[in-house]
Amino acid sequence: MLSAQLNAVGALDAAAHMALDEAVLLESPPGALVLRVYEWREEACTFGFSQKYAEVKALCKSGIAPVRRATGGGVVFHDGDTTFSLVFPWDRTCAPEAIYKNIHRGIHQALKVAGTANGMWSRRREGIARDCFARAECADLVDAMDKKILGGALRKKGVKGLYQGSLRLQASAELLTDGITREFGRPSTEILPSWLEAGRALEARYRSAEWNERR
Repeated sequence: MLSAQLNAVGALDAAAHMALDEAVLLESPPGALVLRVYEWREEACTFGFSQKYAEVKALCKSGIAPVRRATGGGVVFHDGDTTFSLVFPWDRTCAPEAIYKNIHRGIHQALKVAGTANGMWSRRREGIARDCFARAECADLVDAMDKKILGGALRKKGVKGLYQGSLRLQASAELLTDGITREFGRPSTEILPSWLEAGRALEARYRSAEWNERR
């Protein structure tokens, strides 16, 4: 059951969530398809692997320490969004753009079935916005006013990939599962105890200045 998975993990802060996502990526077997929907302990801010810490810190609310993700993308403020991650098989011949588009197309279809008007942004832009939701990029989801509502970022590790996404709507785990199933098959939502243990072992890195302020 989805609710059992969420209760087993519980509410985490940004460093713990980032660490657990990496642990699932590293520890899950080849061929695994694992969906995880976050429960946040508090407001948070995460930012892309290649971004500059000082620039990100200046954008954050007072008292919120930004945490660097292992994936790319821009700054994301977790202040009521639906945050989720997907570990999936990544064929070496499949381009990142295709993976990104497939994930978003599935969520797009699930939202439409649920009665939420949305579309996939098709125009390409130069450069990448510092704030993830400042503008839509190709294959992002937008609302009826062309405001971005879903963005995400990827990391590849061997034959597996990690997607971390933020949906600026309240959406159920069931809806996200439906979206992923449409494109990839039904994902598992079970988080094994060994993955939780591996995630706790990785937390120190995501809390460290060495990691977060490396750029």
